[in-house]
Amino acid sequence: MKRKLLSSAVLTLALIMIFTVFTAPVKASADEGYIPTGTVVVYTAASEDVQEVERALWEEKYPDCKLEFVSGGTGELSARVEAEKDNPQGDVIFGGSVSLYNGLADYLTPYVSPEKVNILPSFSGDTDICTPYQINVNTIVVNNELLEKSGLTIDGWESLLQPELKGQISYCDPSAASSAREQAINMLCAMANKDGDSMDDHWDFIKDFYANLDGKQLSSSALVSQGVANGEFIVGVANEDPVLTLMLDGIDISPVYAKEGITLRNSFMGLIKDSPNQENGKAFIDFILSKEVQQAHADEVHMRSVRPDVAFSGLDGIPTSDQLPALMYPTEWVNANKDLKAHLQEIIASLG
Repeated sequence: MKRKLLSSAVLTLALIMIFTVFTAPVKASADEGYIPTGTVVVYTAASEDVQEVERALWEEKYPDCKLEFVSGGTGELSARVEAEKDNPQGDVIFGGSVSLYNGLADYLTPYVSPEKVNILPSFSGDTDICTPYQINVNTIVVNNELLEKSGLTIDGWESLLQPELKGQISYCDPSAASSAREQAINMLCAMANKDGDSMDDHWDFIKDFYANLDGKQLSSSALVSQGVANGEFIVGVANEDPVLTLMLDGIDISPVYAKEGITLRNSFMGLIKDSPNQENGKAFIDFILSKEVQQAHADEVHMRSVRPDVAFSGLDGIPTSDQLPALMYPTEWVNANKDLKAHLQEIIASLG
């Protein structure tokens, strides 16, 4: 029987089933009285705005510990963690989906933060190899002026296949960012929900979408919203939070929440195995999950929190989490398709 979009009344129950992933041996949490000193190095896929918020709060809380960010896309950062396995240089990797951390399991130290008890059960997961810190929303971002000139209607995933949009879609290379792979997962899931069949029945949709990119793929997910804001593209597929930030800066763009449905997902962070500053890395993870930092993320960079005690009002006209056209996250399918990155690259290569 055809699956339906989850209503707000059943969303909470449905989310409890999201992100059931593999388990790992539990390591003890850091001593809650531990005060970090020295340095902590974070490999981060977060934007500069997010980094600024975190740095300011960290320096206020831990003035004797230097926070160093190394920025990059999730693909670049995960490759760096693997390459440095015999001599780790970072302490924490920050950003990316659960599929990314499944692939990095051998290079990470299991860790359970004392703050994990404060995470919504539906997003806490069953693994301790990585820790969720944000609810991500896949968003179609539109340049309002260019869209009006085009005369097109953008209301969902299928609308991105309009031939008039060829070469006008801002999208990140899925080999460079796990967010782009998650957006492909969302499209497959939404089409399966719409037609009442399986995700594997809709690879042609992904191929048609990639063909409409006309070979244009960006090197970082951080560039996607900016490309639409700058007028380089009419539309893009992006995470929600940078879209809202640009809107507050006065940029004439808008988010579209695909009518076919959105697979709510998490962004994660993990403790790098044998890192130089393990205890400081644990302290950073605890810090990110604290109510203070989660609320700052929500207020200043418009990230939806994994904590129920953090308010997110967004902007006028922006739906709250329980108002989104949410779809059940396809955990089993994701776990069974660990070669997704390679498969998407094959599709892109086939287009010439």
